[in-house]
Amino acid sequence: MADADPLLSELCSICHVNVPKYRCPRCSTRTCSLPCTRRHKLWSQCSGVRDPAAYLRRSELATESAFDRDFNFITGIERALERGERDAENRGIDLARGRTMENDEAEDSTDPAVGQKRKHPGQGLVKGEAGFLRGAEAGGVKVIRAPKGMTRNKQNASRWHPKHKCLSWSIEWISSTGEKSVRNSLETYTLSDAYDRAFSLPRSEKVARDTTKQEDAKEESASTAQDSSDTATNAATTATTETTETTSSTTIPSEDKQPAEEPEPSSDLPITSHRDLYFYLHRPRTTTKKPVLVPLQPSAKLVDALRGHTVLEFPTIYTLPDSSQRLLAEKETSPFILEEEYLRTIGPDDAAEKSAESEGSAEEVSGIPGSGVDLENVDESKILEVLKQDLFEPAA
Repeated sequence: MADADPLLSELCSICHVNVPKYRCPRCSTRTCSLPCTRRHKLWSQCSGVRDPAAYLRRSELATESAFDRDFNFITGIERALERGERDAENRGIDLARGRTMENDEAEDSTDPAVGQKRKHPGQGLVKGEAGFLRGAEAGGVKVIRAPKGMTRNKQNASRWHPKHKCLSWSIEWISSTGEKSVRNSLETYTLSDAYDRAFSLPRSEKVARDTTKQEDAKEESASTAQDSSDTATNAATTATTETTETTSSTTIPSEDKQPAEEPEPSSDLPITSHRDLYFYLHRPRTTTKKPVLVPLQPSAKLVDALRGHTVLEFPTIYTLPDSSQRLLAEKETSPFILEEEYLRTIGPDDAAEKSAESEGSAEEVSGIPGSGVDLENVDESKILEVLKQDLFEPAA
């Protein structure tokens, strides 16, 4: 048996004579020599190049050969990019020519339509983005746009809802433990409703909450019935009082003839909690390292809570167990700072100036930020003359 011929499967799959030495990276066909390898590629129409997307078992991934294959694949991409750049440079092809020519033509062109097209406010906006910006502006919300392609820009799914005729905001909820979650909510919802829709109550707590609401409704109905009975008994007295007031108003001029205005919701009302949590709106672009928070009323609608504030792409709301009074009392050790304390420390004028500088730093084109030199008003001929004197002046 020792002198028996080897099995056909143990020999080269092309010539069936010699023992195989090589394995095709593409299809794992075993061959014994270079001529057999070439015949295999010709007969099977095989490229002989390993497929980087081929399936591998988990056990085959944690091997040295698998790491080598991945490394070679990545370095091959880098080498291809470098070869392409060198080839373009040797052939005199300017890869940035399109962007450069577009900017130069827009600056040198005398046609006003070119500049208008380049500076059009709606240029580069995706579908529905212009409507969202108009709705935010109408609601008194200042939206700071993040650069295109950044995570904050990609997460923003805020839009104008055509069915409800209002904005649908993306809201980033951040808990006290730092967990973040981005959910959408209509601006007509209250903050408590938006939070409940994003983080629903457990079933047991929901049943207890509904029971409490029913008891409160019964108490309100009983008090309403009592009030109606009191009103019926005092109807005659009320009519007599109104007649007396009408007669006195015709004879004696009163200073309070104007109808009483409907009281506006006061900002001095104590901020209540919802589900033992307090809501705070994050103020972006501040000079402090601590997050600056604005206390919010859970019963306030989202459109009212955001009016007059600034958001970075979309609102960020912190849900903390501490009230604003506690944050103010522990301001030295607290990781957060309230907006009123921040404005009192830095001053409202300085805060507005810092915010304007941070927003306008990306839009500065002429001049160098922080320098007192205006490059647009510099005479180039004088600079050239000074440089010539420095270069060609004979040494003493």
